[in-house]
Amino acid sequence: MGFLDSFRKMFSSKDQEDRVSLSRKVQGSPNDPQARQKLGIFLVQQGEVVEGLDQLARAAVLYEKDGFASKAIAVLRQMQKHDPGNNDFQKWMIRLLAQEGLSSDAQAELRKVASDPARFTSDDQRLDFFRQTAEFLKKNPLPRLYICDILRGQKKLHEAVNELEKAIPLVASSGMYAEFSERLRAVVFQAGDDLVVLEPCGFLWLAVGIVEEGLPILDRVAEAESTNGDPLREIVVREVLAAIRGGWNVAASGVFSFTDAARRRAEPEPSRVEAPPPPEHPEPPGPPGPAEPPPSAPQEEPSPPGETAEGGYEQEESIVRSALGRLQAKVDEEIGDTDLEARYNLGIAYKEMGLLDEAVTEFRLAMRKPELFVGAGSLLADTLADRADFDGALAVLEAVLAASTGGEEVWRDVRYHKAVLLERAGRGDEAREIFREIQEKTPGYRDVEARLQA
Repeated sequence: MGFLDSFRKMFSSKDQEDRVSLSRKVQGSPNDPQARQKLGIFLVQQGEVVEGLDQLARAAVLYEKDGFASKAIAVLRQMQKHDPGNNDFQKWMIRLLAQEGLSSDAQAELRKVASDPARFTSDDQRLDFFRQTAEFLKKNPLPRLYICDILRGQKKLHEAVNELEKAIPLVASSGMYAEFSERLRAVVFQAGDDLVVLEPCGFLWLAVGIVEEGLPILDRVAEAESTNGDPLREIVVREVLAAIRGGWNVAASGVFSFTDAARRRAEPEPSRVEAPPPPEHPEPPGPPGPAEPPPSAPQEEPSPPGETAEGGYEQEESIVRSALGRLQAKVDEEIGDTDLEARYNLGIAYKEMGLLDEAVTEFRLAMRKPELFVGAGSLLADTLADRADFDGALAVLEAVLAASTGGEEVWRDVRYHKAVLLERAGRGDEAREIFREIQEKTPGYRDVEARLQA
């Protein structure tokens, strides 16, 4: 559906009633996520998917800020139905699921992304996605394994091994030995005779308890070291291998090279600190002194309002702005600055949905058309007043009064509008002066008499 068709639909009778009702609820309670959710669903059902997703994204942000992450997840599932390829929505979903302790659901979403090769336009985008989800799924090795796959495909084997090292502490708790082993075997195969890659791979096998895979690789490295003619290095390698075969626990040491292993083995065992013996002739206890208060626990600094541990809110706000940016790009592409009446109608729609900044832009554009100059100017003034910019609103009305050629009736209507805004701005004396002037020239006009009496 093109934008002009959607505008015609937007202002049809029954749909307009529903739209106006829902939009007024949003405008009246802009921080009510349920109102935005209903408006978003309505817009999507009307075929205005981009606009609807914008409202749904705002609803999800509000639900999360209010502590209703499960409701935010439900809204995100609605959004995914209409934009299944949106990686920002998918990332947001994974973060919320992990935050709620639904790790299996978060993992399922991650697998869904990884199984879709056409989802990303570049490896950099794919890497960025999995690196961010690794921050959300701190106890799950799966994001690291997917990062390893990408780096291996780019033949960056050293970096791929680093990701496997980061995944090691998580493999045992998650039980993902098979998936980890699959990646490690692939790296070993691809490494060939590259000893710099093979050495940490051997220690990785030992770290997950698969000695029969790890020791042969380390023996290959040891043989190569003996032919390189570095006697000190050969001694280090042989001593470490002997210790491993003697039962030294590589997994507990957290090392991934012969050098680190030798250094760790050379460290002294942590000694137990014994309490000093009591004195032979203890002093008799003195008179009791004032009781000391127990040490207070250190207080954690509260997080700044609107933030989570992951800094998620700023991220979600950027998603909302991104959705709105796509909407505006679509408007510029399909309408441009040629159909100012369509921009005027879009401004009305934005204003009803509470998107005041966007409405201001559209009304300013619409004022370029002479037939819309007064109407768009009046709506622009109202929108600026809704943003509490009364000086800007009054300046717009002054410009309309100065430039309009609509005659006495338009002059009176705009002057009345100016007086109403003066009242809202707390400038009652100036407003009453205009109301008296209108009452003298046009007795009975609107509610001027009642306003003067009040």
